[in-house]
Amino acid sequence: MTKAELIKAFKEATGLPGAQAEEYLNRLGDIMAAELLGGGEVPLPHIGKLVLKATAARKGRNPKTGEPLDIPAGKKVGITLSKDFKESLK
Repeated sequence: MTKAELIKAFKEATGLPGAQAEEYLNRLGDIMAAELLGGGEVPLPHIGKLVLKATAARKGRNPKTGEPLDIPAGKKVGITLSKDFKESLK
């Protein structure tokens, strides 16, 4: 799904004008990003929750040259699925 498709679906589901629907989704994205960057979790109703996870430093390899390199520790966004959503995937 593209951003334009998401805006269109949100607009149709809520009855909001297109510009207002896009603004709401942009603000929601800002709120979610701020919460994750602050170390919190973001609930996604009926799906699960987004969480920020720490990654350890590790050794890697440049796929083009084969040269070894050090990959620093960092953070990534992960999702913890709800029990009901996991069941619906089976």
